[in-house]
Amino acid sequence: MTRKIPLDALAGRRPAVLALLSTLCLAAAFGAMAAEDLDRVVLRVNDEIATLHEYEARKSAEMTRILGSPQMTADQRQESMETVGQEVMQGIFSELLLLSFADQQGIKIRDAEVEAALETMKQQQGVSSRAELEEALAAFGMTYDDLWENTRRDLLWNQVVGREVNSQIDIGDEELRAYYRNNREQFQLPEKRQLREIIVLDSSGLDGDALLAKANELRQRIVAGEGLESVAAEGKEAGWTTGVIDLDWLQEGELEAALGEAAWGLKVGEVSAPVAGRGGFHILELVALEEAGLRPFKEVEELIARRERSRRFAKELRDFVKELERKSYIVENLPPEAVGYRNLVEDFESEDGLEAFRAQVIPSKASEAAPEEALPEEAEAGEAVTPAEG
Repeated sequence: MTRKIPLDALAGRRPAVLALLSTLCLAAAFGAMAAEDLDRVVLRVNDEIATLHEYEARKSAEMTRILGSPQMTADQRQESMETVGQEVMQGIFSELLLLSFADQQGIKIRDAEVEAALETMKQQQGVSSRAELEEALAAFGMTYDDLWENTRRDLLWNQVVGREVNSQIDIGDEELRAYYRNNREQFQLPEKRQLREIIVLDSSGLDGDALLAKANELRQRIVAGEGLESVAAEGKEAGWTTGVIDLDWLQEGELEAALGEAAWGLKVGEVSAPVAGRGGFHILELVALEEAGLRPFKEVEELIARRERSRRFAKELRDFVKELERKSYIVENLPPEAVGYRNLVEDFESEDGLEAFRAQVIPSKASEAAPEEALPEEAEAGEAVTPAEG
């Protein structure tokens, strides 16, 4: 059994930090263990085995990945660390099952295939020589031979899965359309409004009542036909207002509550009454409106196909592994934290999975860079779009 290495480490992403984390994790795992303990077989599947040393090494690499992942929140890291032993053992178990099956079926990987895969990996990761690769591997306690064997097993895994799992997946047009018909709520587009505004600034020197009076005066001039640009240009020169701020297309909930309420009460071309907010009084104009609706099937067909292929792959792989498990001779002598690994099930229909799919179907408006015309510091927070939670 070989140890996994995050390939992005070979591209030089925080190698010193990751190497230190790896060293600490390995030290914690191996520090109190005698050599005979590390050689103990923790899992046997037919003629394939995994030792405690191999399990601990793979677990330490996974812990390093979790602790160094910038995509994870603190809560996600904590949750992942609580099940890391089970997750690692589940991966080892599935690997042993498939390797055993490959051996029984006489499936082999030629040395030339392994070397070609390693050369491709080096090119993709920007590694120019074997010496550079070995230096990067050493930071994770690995050798070139470790990586070579790991690559051979990955290729063997891919060949078995391709033959026994992927070949069972065939998704037709009618299935995709049926998913679309039965899950229309996933493809609903929310109403969007294109807005722009000016802010009558707190920093203008006018007191509260005078500031509101000035805001009302400017709004009346806009309503009377002078236009937002003309009023903003004069107001900015006099120090009363910002220039015109383009808020772009927004969904309900992406503005502060008071501003959102005013914006969602407008018809196209209308201008809101002054709304108190951070930085001063905001005057909003609704430029255009896109009604809520349903994304056409053709726009989401490929997204549905990818989702259904992933779901079917997960199911077919799980069924295949379960069938191999049923036919295999298995002996366990597990570390306590790995007990229960066979009960872990990847739920593609979980809330997280559905939310991720929904985000692909209907991307939310991300926070954007400040407009070309920067606001005065005291008004900056007032005009910034605040995305809704979730």
